[in-house]
Amino acid sequence: FRVSSSRGQSAAHPKPETRNPKPLLVKVAPDLSFDALDEILELALQRQLAGVVATNTTITRPDSFDDRLRRIYSETGGLSGRPLRARSTEVIRHIHNQTRGALPIIGVGGILSCEDAWEKITAGASLVQVYTGLVYEGPALVKHIVRGLHRKLRERGMDSIQQAVGTGG
Repeated sequence: FRVSSSRGQSAAHPKPETRNPKPLLVKVAPDLSFDALDEILELALQRQLAGVVATNTTITRPDSFDDRLRRIYSETGGLSGRPLRARSTEVIRHIHNQTRGALPIIGVGGILSCEDAWEKITAGASLVQVYTGLVYEGPALVKHIVRGLHRKLRERGMDSIQQAVGTGG
């Protein structure tokens, strides 16, 4: 909104901007219940947000019998990567089903391979974001994922990732 101008526009009556608004996405945590997610999705649809990033890091720590993993899991802060993969995919699937694909989803969480990216896409993600995978696998991971996704599309007779979004596998 414009708050004021030299042409007599008052602060009490702001004039809407004529430019296109910047796309706004909301990032959701994997720790949220499906009821809480549904409330966020309702608002996201009402406010016409550009999409959802699913998911952020988790504060939940998986059980482990491995001493090294227990030490890592005891650290403060959000946990990302492989331990997040399954829950992230559940959240993506839920969002896609609840919105019937009306909100683009950026799938995040535990993507370390083409298989992981495909899992997110077929659960409902329109895009995927890789971070922890790059740390462990290096920049060549992107090339491996892209080549693998092309292969999967060909095997299924699909021409684009969009055709695979939300197909369930």
